[in-house]
Amino acid sequence: MQDVNHHPFFQALQKIIHDAADVIMQIYQRADLGVEQKSDDSPVTAADLAAHNVILAGLQTLTPAIPVLSEEGVAPYSERSKWSLLWIVDPLDGTKEFIKRNGEFSINIALVENGQPILGMVYLPTTSEGYFGVTQSYQGLPIGAVKWHGKDFESIKMREPRDPIIVMTSRSHGPALPADLKETLKGTYDQVRELPKGSSIKGCRIAEGIADLHLRRGPTSEWDTAAQQAIIEAAGGMLVTPEGKPFRYNQRETLLNGHFFVSGRELAPHVLDWYQLHDKDEED
Repeated sequence: MQDVNHHPFFQALQKIIHDAADVIMQIYQRADLGVEQKSDDSPVTAADLAAHNVILAGLQTLTPAIPVLSEEGVAPYSERSKWSLLWIVDPLDGTKEFIKRNGEFSINIALVENGQPILGMVYLPTTSEGYFGVTQSYQGLPIGAVKWHGKDFESIKMREPRDPIIVMTSRSHGPALPADLKETLKGTYDQVRELPKGSSIKGCRIAEGIADLHLRRGPTSEWDTAAQQAIIEAAGGMLVTPEGKPFRYNQRETLLNGHFFVSGRELAPHVLDWYQLHDKDEED
């Protein structure tokens, strides 16, 4: 999978995401980030819109026949329900972190076929780290997951859980790991440590074997999870509902996700057992 960096399709997609990162970082250096409120009261910045335009233009050139569903450009379900193959894009995941200027934001691009993410790319503009995963061969791309940092590439995979268990928690959404789940984990592992991060960085850190678990009990949208799900699955992990089912995309009028968690297969039974004892519909 390390040789994927020589594949023309990967190189073209990588250039698109790097170009989007460049415009984001140009705006990030400004005093005025161009912050506005959307109709749902969530923030949007000039960087969200600029990155959207760069990615949309790039994908339309790379794959003109494949439609794009972006956080900053949503087609009605009557139209997108006909799309069996589509791109799902979050041009700036972690807008709140961007506004706080803590560097914990990312760009997410996923290719989805019949509801399943078959490849995903996530890039962290402030650290120049990128992640790419392929779950089904497309354009001759090999199945697997890689991370790049500059010109350095390495294959990545989930780690087997070991002490201390590292739990990724959200920087801006919801509480830390529930105390009773921490106690459940301590029944098997001696130590459980929490590491807060923003955006889809959490899932990527788990995919590369730095951490073990992320539990999300608040709402997200499909563009928040599609790319990281492809990377996580390609690295041997799971992004699943409280019932243990992977998310499927562009299958409903709503684009909101339910609760989910990310882990490897060894740790998943502990979390699934915990969910059975709790109200799965509880909101943060």
